[in-house]
Amino acid sequence: MKIEKLENTMQGRGSNFISVEMRALENNKKHTARLRTGEKVDLVELTRKNMQYLYQDAGEAHFMDMETFEQVSATSHILGNYQYYIAEGEELEVKLSAESEVVMADTPKHTTITIDRIDEASADRVAAQKLNAQASNGRVVSGVAAFVTPGTAVVIDVETEAYVSRA
Repeated sequence: MKIEKLENTMQGRGSNFISVEMRALENNKKHTARLRTGEKVDLVELTRKNMQYLYQDAGEAHFMDMETFEQVSATSHILGNYQYYIAEGEELEVKLSAESEVVMADTPKHTTITIDRIDEASADRVAAQKLNAQASNGRVVSGVAAFVTPGTAVVIDVETEAYVSRA
C-alpha cells in the first residue's frame, strides 16, 4: 500500500488516532484506515532504481534497467495520469519489491504539452477566462487561459490535467 494522505486527529477526552488514506499497489484501489497511537504497522523495503521507459501495451508499462538491460513490466496505473504524457526512452526512478517487481514510479508533478485545439463551446464563455483545450495527445486540458492559442506549449499539472502556465 502507498500512503496518500495522513491526518493526526486529537479528540477532546479520547485518545489520538491517525487517519490514513492508502492505495493498493497491485490493483490501485483506495483504502482508509484509522490507527490508534502506538499501533504498529509493517514497513516494506523497496529498492530505488533508475529505469528507462520503453512502451505500453495491453495495460502494461515496460521498463529497462540501464545497467543490466533487463526488461520488466508493471501495470500502467503505477504511472497515474503520466501514462498519457510519458515519452518512450524517458528515465524514471522506479521502486522495486524484494521480488524485483516494479511497484511504484516517481513521476513529475508537471509536464509540458502542445495545445492542438481550443474547445469552441468553452471559447464562447470568454467571461470565465478559463477554457478547455485538446492537447497533442488527445487529452483534454482544463482551465486554459484565454490567451493560449493552438500550437502553444503549456505546462500542466499531471494529476488533475489542469493548465498551470505557458511553457
